[in-house]
Amino acid sequence: MRVKRIKNNEFVLEEGVWIRNPFCESKPLDINSLAKSESSLLLQNESDNLRRPYMQIDEAMDLSFENVVIVSDGHLWEERQLALGDLPSKQVKVLGVNGSLSKWRMVGDGATIKRTMAFYVVNNPYPECMGYLPRYHRYYPNLISSTRTFPGFLREYKNEPYMYRPTQDLDFSGAGFGDVNAVIDDYRNPVCAAISIAAKRGAKKIALMCCDESFEEGRPGSERMENGLYQYPQQIKCQKIIDKHLFWVRSAGIDVVDCSSGLKMNNARYIDAEGLRKFFERN
Repeated sequence: MRVKRIKNNEFVLEEGVWIRNPFCESKPLDINSLAKSESSLLLQNESDNLRRPYMQIDEAMDLSFENVVIVSDGHLWEERQLALGDLPSKQVKVLGVNGSLSKWRMVGDGATIKRTMAFYVVNNPYPECMGYLPRYHRYYPNLISSTRTFPGFLREYKNEPYMYRPTQDLDFSGAGFGDVNAVIDDYRNPVCAAISIAAKRGAKKIALMCCDESFEEGRPGSERMENGLYQYPQQIKCQKIIDKHLFWVRSAGIDVVDCSSGLKMNNARYIDAEGLRKFFERN
């Protein structure tokens, strides 16, 4: 596997995207280029968000993630999330992304199993982000957001966010936002953002749950995977980028497992939902 080094940063290539080693101590650099059509939108989002007195992520002194489950709303999410109720809340923290919050069923008077998220992580810059707001309840966990997140989501969210700035790429520096410790490699993907946040703040064990967009019946343009489920090519590309991001995480000695139904990861061991507790109990 080819490793590219630029300005004391290390990168590996996956699906045309250079994935940076997040543990490099030099100034973070993203050598990929954003589409010019997106630059104006992202700059406007950052400008709008920076007008409000949000805290930077490096100001949150209690952000420590030794044992983390990163959850999305992929295949079997409705049933798999119940396994989170078996994990000790003080030792294992849950980071939610994508639609996991809107479909969260473990808070409120009607919940048979009680569990809360430590944080919800968001970086979607488009209005579709509004669909991630709570659907079944009015539960708003602590929030970590990219400076480029759709501003309407942050205005509607009933909790003040901790903000991070995505690593600057070669052609788009953005509006700027404070200290380098608030910079996160996210590749426009909230799973990657959550992985980076956990890895840079003491993670020893990371589990991914339902971090896929798989479906059971084939659709026009979809591709069949080894497990018999289907995904679209763009979804498969996203999972390959996540997997290569995990290459650096695993190289740093962090133990990673995957409890998802998508592409088979090369840099994470697969476990089922029932195996989560044993994973975190094992020394």
